[in-house]
Amino acid sequence: MSQNLPFSFLQLPEAVQKEQLERFKGVCALYGYEGFLRLQNAHAVVIGNGGVGSWIAESLTRTGVGSISLIDFDNIELSNSNRQLHTLSSTIGKQKSETLGARLKDINPYLKLDTIGELISRNNVKSIMARALRLDESVLEGSDTTALNKLLDPNDLAAQKLKQCYGGAEYAKRGPNPHIPGNIFVAEAIDDLFAKAAVVDYIHRLQIPLVTSGGAGGRIDPSRVRTADITEARGDQLIKRLRTELRRHYDYPKGVDDNSNGENSRKSKKSGKAPDERFNILCSFSDEKPMRSQDRLGFDASPESFGLIDPPELPKFGASVTVTATAGLLIASIIIRWIVGARV
Repeated sequence: MSQNLPFSFLQLPEAVQKEQLERFKGVCALYGYEGFLRLQNAHAVVIGNGGVGSWIAESLTRTGVGSISLIDFDNIELSNSNRQLHTLSSTIGKQKSETLGARLKDINPYLKLDTIGELISRNNVKSIMARALRLDESVLEGSDTTALNKLLDPNDLAAQKLKQCYGGAEYAKRGPNPHIPGNIFVAEAIDDLFAKAAVVDYIHRLQIPLVTSGGAGGRIDPSRVRTADITEARGDQLIKRLRTELRRHYDYPKGVDDNSNGENSRKSKKSGKAPDERFNILCSFSDEKPMRSQDRLGFDASPESFGLIDPPELPKFGASVTVTATAGLLIASIIIRWIVGARV
């Protein structure tokens, strides 16, 4: 077993060690004891704790990740019942991150947990992320200015951060952004486009391994959910809008879906950039064509037809837990594999 592994688990009382090994013996059997210690040492930040994020957080907790920060400003609503893990009759009206956090602590009482019940935006992303990462803001100063063409592929970045964490004192001082610990991973699962772009760009430039989620509304086939670089995801309007926002306001390279007449493609060739130059940001997405509720109502029975007066207004897109949970589980699986050192 590597001598560079953290010893925090070994410093727990013997009774607690045995309890944790019993709790996570299935994890140890799958990833080995070294993998389990890496999971125990890992710190995951889950931004957005709803239909996708709640499943990410629970999956990471049940796999033995020892430290989690949850970020979500919203309260639980009755209409969340169809997709969000923490939505129960007993939790309606409660704060999402706090409620989810209490559930995670019930799964693993030794989990190191932070909950931040605030709305994250471009204006406060640095301060909120400093708290979530448990770092002083001064540590992050200047860390988000890395040129985009210097940023690594997500798999390579995760491998480099793993070396930074477990490769000994000499390696810890080099590698991508050594001021930020190598055991931090981020899952981003918010719907607001402008906040999403701000968070994704900031974390990416900090050189922290990241997976962002696409849209899941209006879809019913979980087998169509997959992962790819943001520039390679097709059929997902949220990811397409995110690409456009990152290109327009965060200087990401132009691509073919930003134009209809090839103008940007010609400009890209002139500047030496390929039209589909990768962002090196991994995302989940579905290429299934979404079904709008308005389209379904055209051939479906109505509440009025069976005697219900003044029914609740439907959202533009519905959501199936089979799809949102699949996206969350897929994102969690990527982070888990990065933590234990298995290439995605």
